Amino acid sequence: MSIRNLHILILVSVAFVAAQMVADISSLRDLVLFGYATTAFSIAYPLTFTLRDMAHKLAGPQVARTLIIAAAIIYLIVQAFFAIISGMSPEMTPEESAVLGVLLSPEWRFLLAAVVASVLSQLLDTEIYTRWVNRFGGQHQWGRVLVSNLIGIPLDRILFLAIAFLGDWSGDDFVAAFFGTTIVRLVFGIISIPGIYLVEEHSEDWIHITEIRHTDPPSFARAKGE
Repeated sequence: MSIRNLHILILVSVAFVAAQMVADISSLRDLVLFGYATTAFSIAYPLTFTLRDMAHKLAGPQVARTLIIAAAIIYLIVQAFFAIISGMSPEMTPEESAVLGVLLSPEWRFLLAAVVASVLSQLLDTEIYTRWVNRFGGQHQWGRVLVSNLIGIPLDRILFLAIAFLGDWSGDDFVAAFFGTTIVRLVFGIISIPGIYLVEEHSEDWIHITEIRHTDPPSFARAKGE
């Protein structure tokens, strides 16, 4: 992998984690998009699937899986930090402090649902992307993103709703919550597809990094008297 593409991979990885965080924060904003009630989360979150695909294209499935797990760990650390600071004594009224505590301390069940849904759907996205590349190679790059997003995004929503609300909602509630929000997310996921053409295909080059061994440069070896 060239230095240029390594830099691009770093930027894509940072963008992936940032999109995850932005999506989480923007979930506080209710919206109506395409006639469906949803939150701003549905705008930012679908971008993470295409950004994952871009990292996959640059560096292969192992790096993509590492990125998914790392983002989940970062998310948990951020939520733990929020939970800690929400209990600190702020310079505000008790009413304001209570509201802030609610915003910064999500219920554990919702937190678990978000992490599990994100990790499993992104990992499945990785497997679908890999199978598409194995089948079609460098052709139809839009297809690898489209198909993986069409499966990964709905799965993420199903898993979240099942973990967060199973036993509390009726079947009609699940259908209503799944359908509208999923449509909105798929729209933004499809809009983001051209992003895959912004990076080069270097997955095969990345595997050779395991063959790299550290050796001291000649000048350093001479300085040590070797």
